[in-house]
Amino acid sequence: MLESLQGRLIFGRTTVIRPLRPGPHAGDYRVQVHRLARPDGAVLEGWSSTPLDRPATGALLYFGGRNENVAWAADMASFNPGWAIHAFNYRGFGGSTGRASERRAKADAHALLDFVAARAPAAELAIVGRSLGTAVALVAAAQAQPRRLVLLSPFESVPAVLRARPFGGVSARLVTQRFDCGALAAAHAGTTLVLLAEADDTIPHAQSHRLCEHLPGPPTLQTIAGTTHRTLPRSGGAQQAIAAFLADPFPRQGSV
Repeated sequence: MLESLQGRLIFGRTTVIRPLRPGPHAGDYRVQVHRLARPDGAVLEGWSSTPLDRPATGALLYFGGRNENVAWAADMASFNPGWAIHAFNYRGFGGSTGRASERRAKADAHALLDFVAARAPAAELAIVGRSLGTAVALVAAAQAQPRRLVLLSPFESVPAVLRARPFGGVSARLVTQRFDCGALAAAHAGTTLVLLAEADDTIPHAQSHRLCEHLPGPPTLQTIAGTTHRTLPRSGGAQQAIAAFLADPFPRQGSV
């Protein structure tokens, strides 16, 4: 009961699907809807976009943030020709059944890696996590060891975020679903792109910088002008930065 209650509070719930304004390669891919059954009876709703005229050379797996319906993410293919894009809603979001929690989301992440690998075993894998999805993306990265990782508005842990807010210390002590990202980040051996919103009142920039300090090598860090915590992932600036990172044949560590 406590796991489900905290999961509901931490993950939130989706109310609106916010679309992505298509990029320069709109119309060059097809979108497929999925229903992925899990052993405990839950069913995850997801989407994949694949190139129309060629095999995918890369596969991107996107993990959304709090209150986020990820139906929009398939259209990231309009910025990334040749890449297959995969995204699934957390339990209880959109058409996904069940109840979200840290434990269940991380277990589902392993299943999603298998799902992606089965469809494009030869494609390069990139993992993207936004906000709350930072922790889930890092779990997936620890298993798959991708060459490229993208984190949008990352954070060190849920208690650390709460402690940064007025009167958040009490809540921080009561949280059992901690989403501790530090140790997971330290295990990532690939290159990392970190994107921050110019005005983020949900994840302080200081939290994102502390998470970056756990990475073995310094990430490429960009602040996207004119964005907030909510608008960052679907902004043209963020999508263009991700596209450039994926298109670089020899991605290198950046500087914070």
